Amino acid sequence: MYNINTFQEKFRKIKGKIIAIVYIFEGDTSLGFEHFYIWKSNVITKWMTAVQELSCLPLILDVRTFIDKAINNTLPHIDYVLNLNTGIYSLSTMALVPGMCSAMDVPCIPCNAVSIVTGEDKLLSNHIANSIGIKVPKTLSKRDNTGIFRPYNLGNSLGVHRGAPSEDATGIYQEFIEGYEITTPVIYNALEEKMEVMPTVAFIPLDNNPEWYYSEDDKKNQKGYSFKIVSLNDDLIKKYLELIDALSVHTFCRIDARIKCENKNLILNTDNISATLKNTYFIEINVMPTIRDNNSFQYSFNSIEQSSSIYECIRLQEKINDTINLNSFLLASSMMSFL
Repeated sequence: MYNINTFQEKFRKIKGKIIAIVYIFEGDTSLGFEHFYIWKSNVITKWMTAVQELSCLPLILDVRTFIDKAINNTLPHIDYVLNLNTGIYSLSTMALVPGMCSAMDVPCIPCNAVSIVTGEDKLLSNHIANSIGIKVPKTLSKRDNTGIFRPYNLGNSLGVHRGAPSEDATGIYQEFIEGYEITTPVIYNALEEKMEVMPTVAFIPLDNNPEWYYSEDDKKNQKGYSFKIVSLNDDLIKKYLELIDALSVHTFCRIDARIKCENKNLILNTDNISATLKNTYFIEINVMPTIRDNNSFQYSFNSIEQSSSIYECIRLQEKINDTINLNSFLLASSMMSFL
């Protein structure tokens, strides 16, 4: 049974903290920067508002400024770092912010450098998921043109495509699983003091095509699909929690997978979709998921059942703070996970 008094005490402790919001390299021309830049300001604004709603103080810095000031010891006092340097860089660069946070002994949200270099590397995360007992698509030869290619560490579905990759491409080339693409947010429940899955969201293609996948264009345009909540059985939930524990994630993340439809006619019946260990294939874990309006994470948050302890956690935070939204809830929960 959860302890409301403990929750309230932790919530009081996070008030008034200084939170550095560290965003992408300003002026960069790397692959995917333009795509990220389209919604960068909106993402930062949402987090900055969340900081203020929690009666904390935001400090907005791009990565170069943050690292330069940290090295030269010219940063003001910081209690937490919110790392938004995500989705478009090599793993070594993506781990720069949490690596510096570790050197400064400042908690980094949503994850540390170890989580990034293991979770964001699709090859390594596939091996870890497989070792835990979650199915992964089989690896294909580049002579087989029926699979799907995913770069090792680029986010935002950059570079994902059907068919064999070029010889010099660096990524994973796997069997394509016909069926539904699903995503499961996982968050820290500050009432239960443990990680917990949120409702799983299925992407339902508007043309009922079992070969549809979440491509870069679909992610950019947010068209071609609708959302639907589907169930996860207890065995799969247990494996998901084992995976995030292995990757040292204790704030929030997102696990992407595909439900295999053995019969193509099943794609037409969306009422009976259920994810199990038998029919679900791991795609990737995103240890630095982007939080923005109208995406799957937001849809999952809005679909939390009133009977769940997560819902109780949300309502308690709203009662204490007079306001609640996805960003402020995730930020408060993440901060309390370090206490």
